[in-house]
Parts: sequence; C-alpha cells; structure tokens
Amino acid sequence: MNDEQLRTAFAELRRVEAAHVPPWGAAALRGGRPRPYLRFAFALLLLIALAVVMIPRRPPQPALSAWRAPTDFLLQTPGRELLHSVPDLKGTRQ
Repeated sequence: MNDEQLRTAFAELRRVEAAHVPPWGAAALRGGRPRPYLRFAFALLLLIALAVVMIPRRPPQPALSAWRAPTDFLLQTPGRELLHSVPDLKGTRQ
C-alpha cells in the first residue's frame, strides 16, 4: 500500500464514523434533566463544604518557650532574695 491509498482509506473510515456521531452539544441538551451522577456530585460537594464550615477550630497553642513547669513554685524558697542581691558593705562602716 502506498501513501495515497492509506490517505484514501483513512478518509473513508473518518466519513463512516462521522455518520454515526451525534452533532456537538446534542448529548448535553438531551433530556433537559441533570444526570443522577451530577446530582450526586453536587450533593457530595455540598456535604464537604458543610463539613469544612462546621469543623470546630482549635484555639492557637501557646509557644513552647512560654511553658512553665507545674513545680516551679517549689523553687521559690524563703530568703532567696538574699541570694540574688549583693550586700551594701559601704553603708555599714562609719
């Protein structure tokens, strides 16, 4: 078979197949009612949107650097202010 015969054979095949294909858009306009799968897809999309809106939001978590140990009060011992200050020795001499 040469190229011209192949071109003719494919053209004939396209012509035969085109005779059985409905016009563009006819399939979409057929019936006028939405398909059941379209209704299902719309209902599923609506359900997902409602679920996203209804999910409770968590309050923001405090930073890890702001965490305080529950036993920190045990480190506050009596007289600890004496350990954090330097005594004034100049004022005591006369």
